Amino acid sequence: MSQSLGTSNGNNPRAGGYTALEYTRKPDHIPQTSQDEAEKYILALNTDSAHHKTVTGLRNKHFPANINKLSAHVALFRALPGSQLSAIQSAIERLVHHYEPFPISTGDPFLMAHGIGLGVHAEPAKHIYRILKEQWNGFLSKQDQSFKAHYTIQNKVENSIAQKSFDEVRDGPHRFEGSTGTVTGLSLYLYDRGYWRLKQTYLFEPRDGNVQKPVVEKNDSEAWPSLGASKSPKP
Repeated sequence: MSQSLGTSNGNNPRAGGYTALEYTRKPDHIPQTSQDEAEKYILALNTDSAHHKTVTGLRNKHFPANINKLSAHVALFRALPGSQLSAIQSAIERLVHHYEPFPISTGDPFLMAHGIGLGVHAEPAKHIYRILKEQWNGFLSKQDQSFKAHYTIQNKVENSIAQKSFDEVRDGPHRFEGSTGTVTGLSLYLYDRGYWRLKQTYLFEPRDGNVQKPVVEKNDSEAWPSLGASKSPKP
């Protein structure tokens, strides 16, 4: 069962200058293969539920509710081609055996072109990105040629709204006090018109190395959270 997030909040800012229907992928966001990719995948960090809930709460407060289809996420790659899915999955499966769960914490907020982001401290994520980039460099989009760990808290709003939200998150009376947690593995999602449908989650090896590592299939949405908290309409 796929899940996705759709929020409704009367105090949530609406999009300025953008609509979900007008948005199309930019050339820099298209994987470099010799064919038109009907399916594209995202690889993101999978974190513990408490940290995920805290940062998602901040996103829900500031992201325009009418276009908010996702919960909070740290994406390593945003446009992996479906034509390479088998090789992509094999590389992830090999990699996770060499990592154990590691800490993640939020950093300072920063202004984006039409919103705000939240810095992330998770050093092993950089190593994971570099290892996979070396293997996938031949088909990565231009966007996926670089990685800066962050949460997108707000996007597609007017600059004045972004500045107000930034001031509130950084210095306001209800400023965000930060969040720490644990990265437990990697999750692969299918991109579906703005929603991310969970394909599979790959958990890191526990420290003792003796516990069987479960693999979450796309239909097992109860075991690990997808990037969303409520069912979306069927396509």
